[in-house]
Parts: sequence; C-alpha cells; structure tokens
Amino acid sequence: MKNLHFWRGIIGAMLAFGIYILLVVPFVHGITTPDTITLTPSEYAARADVAPSTVTGNDTDTEKYITVKLLGLIPIKKVLVDILPFDTVLVGGTPIGICGQIDGVLVTNDTADHVLQKGDLIKTVDGITVQSCADFTAAIASKTAVEITFIRNGTTLKRHLNLDETLSLRDTTNGVGMLTFVNPENNQFSALGHQMADFETGTSVNLRGGAVHTVSTYGIIKTQGKQTGVLQSSVQPNSSPQGSITHGNNFGVTGCLTADSEILHATDTTMPVATRYYVHPGKATLRTSLDGTTVEEFDCEILKTRYQERRRNKSMVIRITDPRLIDATGGIIHGMSGSPIIQDGHLVGALTHALTHDPAKGYALYIDFIAH
Repeated sequence: MKNLHFWRGIIGAMLAFGIYILLVVPFVHGITTPDTITLTPSEYAARADVAPSTVTGNDTDTEKYITVKLLGLIPIKKVLVDILPFDTVLVGGTPIGICGQIDGVLVTNDTADHVLQKGDLIKTVDGITVQSCADFTAAIASKTAVEITFIRNGTTLKRHLNLDETLSLRDTTNGVGMLTFVNPENNQFSALGHQMADFETGTSVNLRGGAVHTVSTYGIIKTQGKQTGVLQSSVQPNSSPQGSITHGNNFGVTGCLTADSEILHATDTTMPVATRYYVHPGKATLRTSLDGTTVEEFDCEILKTRYQERRRNKSMVIRITDPRLIDATGGIIHGMSGSPIIQDGHLVGALTHALTHDPAKGYALYIDFIAH
C-alpha cells in the first residue's frame, strides 16, 4: 500500500510538471514585459503591482530592479526600474517665454551656390563640433573652404563650402510655450512638450541653454478650417530672466526657475503624478491659460493611449470637449503646447500637437517621458 501511495505521488508530480510545461510556460512566455519600467518613488517603495503581476525588490548598489511574477508565484523577468525624481509637482498651465541657445548654427539665408539653404543646421566644420556662431567663426579662421556637416529636414548631409559665400547665421531662437510642471524640491521645470521650432525658419532645434521670461498674451486667432489658430503672446520687453534653460530636446524644454520668479509664485497647485501605466481612455481635463494670467481647466477626453516601452512622441490622442475652449479658440491652437493633462486627480501628460483635419483633436505626451 505504501508503494502504491509513493507511485501515485510520483505520477501526480509528473502530471503537474507536464501541465506546467504544456500550459503555464507558453502562457508566461506569451506575456510581454518591458526591459525597463518607470515608477514614482512611492510606487517603487511600495513595490506597486504591475497587472497582472506582482513585484518584489532585487536591487544592486547602482541600479534598482523588480522581479515580475505571475500571480505572485512564477518569476517572469527581472526588470530595471526607472524612478521618477518626484511623486508630486506644482502643475503648470501658464505661458512662458523661451529665449534659447541653439545646439548648432542655424542658416537663415540660401547661399548663392545653394550648398546651404535657409533652415539648415550646421553641426560640424572640418570634423569639429560647432555649437555657436563663435565656434563656427573659430573653426573657419584662415581658411578658404571647409567641409561641413549639417541637418536639413531631418537628414544629415556633408558638403564642401566655399567661404567666399555670403552667410547669414544665428545661434539663438525665441518662442512661447506652456509651463507643464515644476519640481517643488528644486524648482526645476518642464515646458512645451515637443522640440522647439525656430520662429523664422521653422526648423526644429535642440537647445543647449538660455533663459525663460514672463510673457504678455494679447489675443487669440481662432482656428479656421485647416488653418490652426494661434495664442498671440510675446516676451515682455525688458523683462528680467525668470530662470535658466538647461536643454531642449524632442520632449520639450527643461530648466530651473529662480526662487523669486513670478512664474514660480504663480504656480501654486500641487498635484501627484501618474506614470503611463495608469493612463486610460476616458474623461480628463486640460489646464491652460488663454489670457496669460488666469489658468483654467477645460474638459477633454483621452481617446487613445499607446503602449510605448521607450520614450516616443504622440503617446495619447485627446479631444477637447469643453464648449468654452472650442468657442474661444476653435480647438487646439499654437501656443498651447505643454498644457498639462490631468486624469483621476493626477498629472498624466502634456499637450503637444493639434490635428489639422480635426482641430478639437490632438496629441499628448506621457508625463514620465517629459520628466526625464
């Protein structure tokens, strides 16, 4: 009888193992898990659940990890954790003036031989990186011709340039965008939500520095047909800098406000943030200012969220549903980029682009993409 129980146990164990191999293992391998996930500090401290899995800590001295487990039992994958620098922020919605230093040298006229065209962004001269007009001048000193690398419409090109050509160059640009948030611990801010576009050439540029200023909003040009409207604003003349810009890239402009900044003092609403895993289609609000002084929340709807393992643009599709905003602007207009999007009492993203065929719709970026 004892032998019978023993062999029944062996057969049962073999059957269970066979079921595990045939059913559970394929299911587990069918679950897509990212190599890195983003959590707020409190989420990481609490080992927040990542449905349909639970997580446990497995840290090293320099990196933070979680082990994703199916049903809290079966380990699936060890995942690197990207921890946001904050749990809560001062949420924005006010316009700021951006006076940026371009990372590169912008061409503002066509050369006679058309080697360079208006809007080209020079990056190197004879293999030497140039970040400013001063760098360019130093790189061409005592030369009659150089080899340049430049970007035109997103494509990197290399050409020989004769220096007897008349060149018009610039290494600064100005613009206006909405403040998205401020980290209350160090006054670091993020704004705009997309790459800076030069005001004269329309070229998208990265920034290597600069300053932010208060702005004056003096009108609204409503969207008409496929012509996107504009929030008419300008940097206030002779205004003192309100803070510095550290850099600008595809995901907006970041920097640090001064302690006595008017912009900082006007940003007094604290709100928790939610990473992209918690954003869902449904009701939301858009926080923005139409007159430069009063920040309001307008109803909108998140129509679609996109799974993006790495930082990408166009994370969400939203639609403005508030008749007050539609009446005032005709939809999403230029100058509203960077306006915070709030869902379930959390800051979840920022407005970035309008859809020309439907001005009430637009794209937005997840807040954790902006925070880094």
